[in-house]
Amino acid sequence: MNKTAKTAEYKYPGAGAVEFARQYTEGLSRTEAIPVIEKLIKGEMHDPTDKRIKRCAYCGYWWHDDSLRNTKKTCSDECKRGIKTMQRKEQRANKALLNPIPKRKKHRLIDDYIWWLEYPFWVNEYSMIKIGWKYEKPAGLSVIDYIEAKNEIYGKGNRRKPKEFVDYHGDNRDQF
Repeated sequence: MNKTAKTAEYKYPGAGAVEFARQYTEGLSRTEAIPVIEKLIKGEMHDPTDKRIKRCAYCGYWWHDDSLRNTKKTCSDECKRGIKTMQRKEQRANKALLNPIPKRKKHRLIDDYIWWLEYPFWVNEYSMIKIGWKYEKPAGLSVIDYIEAKNEIYGKGNRRKPKEFVDYHGDNRDQF
């Protein structure tokens, strides 16, 4: 029988586990604290009959449950969030396995515009009208008259025509 060894994935200890370990290592130097922490990880330091000392369901470190009813499963909010994230990931994977056909994307009006061809066009006239009015507003007669009047003033090239000098006395003034 071939057994595959399950490798433990290392996770950082949560805030509750760190606080629990701090009780045992407070005041110790780093070299003195290492064997104490190893015993804590193995579960040899605390009283095994104490029902409030539990192993965190997410990070796997020992911690003290301070809840009223002793019902917490994780040592901190970060570990709780990690468990919820794993559960959502598992639910999505199960849903994808059970329902392999992806949902169709909801049809939008802009999907009826074929823009990637040489000459873009609308597939559906209704969509063109519903969306096109935002970008191509028709000009009324008053706007068209205004534009034509400005074109007469400015002419082509969008420049104002120079003011014409009108000689009211005429060029023959010297002759009189």
